[in-house]
Amino acid sequence: MIQDFDSIRPFTNEEVETEVNFLIQDHLFHSELAKINFPTLSKLIPLIITGIVKRKFSYYFKGVKTIKEFQSSLAPLVESMIKTTTSGFSVSGEENLLKIPTLYIGNHRDISLDPLFLNYSLFIRNMNTVRIAIGDNLLDKSFAEKLMRLNKSFVVHRKISGMKETYTKLKRLSAYIYMSLTNDQESIWIAQKEGRANDGNDFTEEAVLKMLYLDSRKRHSLPEWVSKVNLTPIVISYEFDPLDKVKATGWEGWEKLSQEENNQRDIKELVQGITGLKGRVHLHICKSLRNFSGEMNDLVRVIDDKITNNFKLWPINHIAAFELSKKDSRYEIYDKSVVTKEEIQKVTQRFNGVEADLRKKILTTYAAPLLNK
Repeated sequence: MIQDFDSIRPFTNEEVETEVNFLIQDHLFHSELAKINFPTLSKLIPLIITGIVKRKFSYYFKGVKTIKEFQSSLAPLVESMIKTTTSGFSVSGEENLLKIPTLYIGNHRDISLDPLFLNYSLFIRNMNTVRIAIGDNLLDKSFAEKLMRLNKSFVVHRKISGMKETYTKLKRLSAYIYMSLTNDQESIWIAQKEGRANDGNDFTEEAVLKMLYLDSRKRHSLPEWVSKVNLTPIVISYEFDPLDKVKATGWEGWEKLSQEENNQRDIKELVQGITGLKGRVHLHICKSLRNFSGEMNDLVRVIDDKITNNFKLWPINHIAAFELSKKDSRYEIYDKSVVTKEEIQKVTQRFNGVEADLRKKILTTYAAPLLNK
């Protein structure tokens, strides 16, 4: 087994105090936080507002020496985010949360919030939180990377060239995930596909499962491996996506941007997801697939079925289908009892002023889970 995981692992307990102290002294970090939390005041009195943000961060995190302490200090801020940006957070399938290392595979809608809501659910139930798989596009050696690695994030390399490098990095990642589950007794969260489901279609990429199984394929059959890692699908559903217009617009020309510019874009969207209004949020924990039997394509189908059928639908999903059904009969599947004047008005107000083609893309994204279900 490959043992050198330094290039992808989260911070260890031994590194926490140093990294937290670095953040406490990082003026740029507090300046950026000030712009996010107090956009107007940070322009008028930047030094004062930055100083206030620094003192608040120090209040929560000074003296933190372990990952567990860091996450305990983070919990009140997560609670505040839930209280101020959602209309309520609910969880179903709690009985499927087992106190054993678990490989959670979930749909992916938001850069940071999907695993954050899972971790919060585990934390308030006094269960171990998960290590989080994040793409290397989010790593820029700055405060954002430090915060994520303090929160048990590890790296999934996306920018890989050549067969040899691809195999080496995927093997290392697969080995790290398996070691986390079996040796370290740490659970894992990973998305079912590379990148977010920007079109609303939560479908599993077989390549992700092949990577996860790569390190174990010579020791365990696929069903044995699924059982050993306690593979468990989870489903996150946001009533409103703070980035719905951004996702529908797309990212044309991103490949012409520098890595730094793309990192800044990703961080900006990460912040927008955290601070934006999300309406109601629901997380469902599916039953473990420990009794699975079949081949890789069967596993893809089972995970897709679990995620699609347990996706929490909101009125906006039905309203979107209702609007689209006026020109496309495929969408005549909405629940008429949900399509009320009040709900239609909410959607109309949300997308007021959005040009027709973009509005159609947004509605198609909201209608996709209903169509798939």
